[in-house]
Amino acid sequence: MNILSLASMTASDWLDVAAALERGRLIAVPTDTVYGIACRSEPEALARLYAVKGREPDKPVALVFDDIVRLVHTFTRLPAPVLNAVEELLPGALTVILPAPEKGLGQTVAREGGIGVRVLPLPEASLFQRLPSPLALTSANMSGGADPCAVDEIPDVVAGRCEYVLDAGRIPGCVPSTVLDLRPLRSGEPARVLREGTMSREEIAEVIGGVV
Repeated sequence: MNILSLASMTASDWLDVAAALERGRLIAVPTDTVYGIACRSEPEALARLYAVKGREPDKPVALVFDDIVRLVHTFTRLPAPVLNAVEELLPGALTVILPAPEKGLGQTVAREGGIGVRVLPLPEASLFQRLPSPLALTSANMSGGADPCAVDEIPDVVAGRCEYVLDAGRIPGCVPSTVLDLRPLRSGEPARVLREGTMSREEIAEVIGGVV
């Protein structure tokens, strides 16, 4: 495990971290909500991530994109109401559930026909713009454990299996992202809040109308 201060990382450091991800390794990263673990969305790396967290295979992780343009270019067949909601809500402290593509990118993290997606706001997004995109992302805790707000709150068993830990200090607020299922919009039904976190139900409703 190598701990790097985000504020003092060099171009060489960023290349090393990106190379570790390309080799299927795990890294611990700050986000706008809590500290997370990230890896490439390929089977070997994902198996390592699930094993480290003690996470059940049927529980999903999200894909985090470096910007919304790449997300939209990846999910090219989103129904218009879903696409409109994505463009209105992201980037932000949301994990949105989209219809999973029938093939290609995302199949490794899709569960029950859905796939969780995040696009972080600035300045956190700038981190992911320096790394391969998209990455699989989940909180840097043991499954069911407390979400880490700082590097020293990441369990040793998790941090010790990460090739790099990127330290940005304590995350203000430290509340997990809200999880919002946008798939009901396909049939004219309201989006569903699966977990209320940083963004409230009322804030979401102000942007896209009623939610349940």
